Order: sequence, then structure tokens, then C-alpha cells
Amino acid sequence: MHRLPKHVTLKHLTAFVAVAQESSFTHAAKRLFQTQSSVTSLVRQLEEGLGTQLFARTSRRVLLTPAGEEFLPRVMRLLADFDGVIEDVVRFGALERGRVGVAAAPSAITQLIAPAAAVFAAHYPAVRLYLSDDNSGRIQRKVAAREVDFGLTSRWADAPGLQFDALLEDRFGVLYRQDDATLRPGRDGAMRWSDLTGRKLVGVVDETGIMALLRARADLPIEAATPFYEASSTTSQAALVKAGMGVAVLPALAAQRVMEPGLAYALLARPTVVRTLCIIRNKEYPLSPAAQALIASIHDYLRTAQLPAGCRRLPAARQKH
Repeated sequence: MHRLPKHVTLKHLTAFVAVAQESSFTHAAKRLFQTQSSVTSLVRQLEEGLGTQLFARTSRRVLLTPAGEEFLPRVMRLLADFDGVIEDVVRFGALERGRVGVAAAPSAITQLIAPAAAVFAAHYPAVRLYLSDDNSGRIQRKVAAREVDFGLTSRWADAPGLQFDALLEDRFGVLYRQDDATLRPGRDGAMRWSDLTGRKLVGVVDETGIMALLRARADLPIEAATPFYEASSTTSQAALVKAGMGVAVLPALAAQRVMEPGLAYALLARPTVVRTLCIIRNKEYPLSPAAQALIASIHDYLRTAQLPAGCRRLPAARQKH
């Protein structure tokens, strides 16, 4: 199998196409903004490199040889593909095309990513967006496997290959039925963990950042780490609470997403428990321009967003992308 000689470049191929289309070295040189001698030299070098004559030269015209006629359409396709690849990469960097994949906690998608993405989409309408709501454990695995560009949730477990950039502090509280006369916040608007003694708690499955945090706190009641009921999501938690089966301990941002008539929510104190929502990214791979722009949009949104009581935006750290 013959290989293309190293000294044959795109300049040689471009000159060949121009001469073939113009049937003239003079006109090809004008089209390429080069001298006739340089175009002639490029074509001669190409023919020598290929070991084949591509043009039959007469006193009046320059015609393609049979080899040149066969070579021309293939070279034109090659140059068109090359131009297309370059254009696509330039458009990708300019955010005129591309795709961003994000895996996030449901509350983060509803309360943070969706409103930020609306602004992002207005600025970069050609960039596609893929959102996946999941629990913290699976989100970390998706980021590690590069199934998504980044994640947004609380830390589930330490992972050396992942970078966690703190975004938001989210305080825990209790979700309960509004008509429950035995549960009422104190003068400070908060409840105490001791107020939940003897009540059945509705928790969520193991791989959530919520359960990882509650189980790591030795100063909490044992029920917080071993809830009587378990649900697959905060939406299911809220449904069970509304049905009168118990109360749920969850962060303020998650509670705001599932609030509906008949439910009430109060922050918990003594002790105060806070989760930190993070932008999670793979340390080994740089973020795409589109992913960086979406993260910037999330930070911009948080600067003016009306967050629920118990939530506090953290200053954005300067990251190396």
C-alpha cells in the first residue's frame, strides 16, 4: 500500500484543484493570490511526489490527464471534508454548536439549572443540552465515566479522580403535614431534632447525598440514619408525608421543589445540619467551552436568585479549565 509522500501538503492539493478548475496556471494564481511561478512549482512538486503527470500542458490550455481526472473529485472531497472539520471545531469553540450533558439532583435541576439554562439557551441557541436527574452516587459515577460533562449535587463519597467545587449551602429541615398540631416551629422559626422523637421518619435510598450526610453525623438521633420508611426520591417522600405516614428530613432546596398545599416545612436546629451542593467534574479532562459557559450561567443566576430560607450561595472559586 502506497503512502502519501510527506512533502505533499494541502497547499499542493489546493493549487492542483485551482489549476484544474481554471484550466490555467495564470488564473489559478490570481484566484489563490499567489504568483504563477509558485503555483507552477506546487503542481510540479505534487506530480513528482505522486510519480504521475496530472496535467497535459499546451500552448493555450492546461488539461487534466486521465490520472488527473480520477484524482480531482477525490481531492475536492478531501478538501471539503477538511474545511468542514475546521469550521466545526471553530464553531464548537465559539459556542455555535456543541452539546452539554449534566447529571444533577432533582432539586438542583428544578431550582438552579433550569432557570440558568434558559438564559444560557438564549445566548447559545445552537448548543444542545442533556439533563439527567439522579442520586449522588450515580451522578459521581457518571462524571467519572465521562457520561456527562459535569454533575451538580452533594458529595456522596470521596473520589480522587473528581473535583468538587462548592456552589451552595443548603440547610436541613423537616417536612410535615400542615394540620399536624403537635409539630410547631419555635419563636426562631425552627424546630429541634428532639421534636421528632417517637415519630416515624420517611427517608430516601442509600446512594443519595442526603442519607450519606445524615449517617455521617453522630450527634443526630438514630432515626435520622435509619428511617422507618424509604423512598426513591424526595417527590416520593413528600407523597408519604402528605399521606400521614410520617415526617421527612430534607434540605431546604429539595423541600421547596416538593412543597404543595397541605404540607409545611421548618428548618432544624440543635444541631444545625447543612449539605453543600457542588459542581462535580472529572479532574483529568478539561471542560468544553459550552460546559464552562453553562456553569458560568448557573453562577450568574445564583447571584440574584431568590433562594429559600436556609440556602446560601458560596463565592465561585477560580477554576483552571
